[in-house]
Amino acid sequence: MGWIYRVALFLVLVLVGIWGHDKQYGLWSLGFVLAAWVMIEPRLRPVLILLPVAGMTGVAALLWQHPWL
Repeated sequence: MGWIYRVALFLVLVLVGIWGHDKQYGLWSLGFVLAAWVMIEPRLRPVLILLPVAGMTGVAALLWQHPWL
């Protein structure tokens, strides 16, 4: 059953990568799929500590891009 999740997430990862490579939030969507993969994959559980750091980095990047700051 675990391989079904891996294959499905890999297909979603590829599809989101193809769909979102030129869209504004395509990279963020790719990040969400990767985060879901990390949460499901038992061998990658130690990486979960990096998810809040990555999220705050994304928030800081969005705030930095707005000219009203």
